[in-house]
Amino acid sequence: MNKTERLTQLFGKRITQGDFAPGVALPSEAELCEQFGVSRNVIREVVKVLATKRLIDAQRNRGLFVMPAERWNYLDVDVLEWTLEKGGHPSLIRSLIEVWGLILPIISRWAAERATAVDLVDIEASFNAMAANPSRIDVFHEADIRFHRAVLIASHNVVMQQLSDAVSALQRAIFDVTFVREEANMAMTIQEHRDLFEAIRRKLPDSAEDTSRRMIERAAQRAFSGMDRVDGQSGTLTPITEMDS
Repeated sequence: MNKTERLTQLFGKRITQGDFAPGVALPSEAELCEQFGVSRNVIREVVKVLATKRLIDAQRNRGLFVMPAERWNYLDVDVLEWTLEKGGHPSLIRSLIEVWGLILPIISRWAAERATAVDLVDIEASFNAMAANPSRIDVFHEADIRFHRAVLIASHNVVMQQLSDAVSALQRAIFDVTFVREEANMAMTIQEHRDLFEAIRRKLPDSAEDTSRRMIERAAQRAFSGMDRVDGQSGTLTPITEMDS
């Protein structure tokens, strides 16, 4: 990484991991230049990137201020990784899974209704990569992300397709807190993806949607074991008030 990227990561992590409270003023541009031995151009680029991620508010003639956590761009892969790097944040994890639970069933239904032969080739190739690499977790994870990206593309909804990068970032974050390295879990995960691919290939939208909901329910059970309970009938998360205490 170059200086700008290193400083962006440094300040991004310090903000998302609580070193600066919301509303707190950051050091001035001049102080940052002196502290890190970089030019004003570098600091300004760092500020620009962090402002785009909604981590800081850069106000002319007022300075730099840390934004409240609820304003951060959680669909930005860096923000998610930095925030979750040291664990915790159950309410954020819950929110991510709830959103994924809304998106996955509907794009799976649309894919079953609309997928072309080319789409099916991409979905199947990603599934085959998953099935062939259950012990290579990084490879398995990337294939899983490609699988769901291919399903999203197969939905042929142009607005949803523009969200593919954000959805992949969301999925990466969820994987880190829901993955269980057990043979039985890996077998079940592969079977779920096989069932979803078959439902899409055979143009069975109800089956595709139901399979996706079961995926989310199982992921939620793993993520919130001991913190939440999952309503197996509705597939919705039932919050426990003590969760964030």
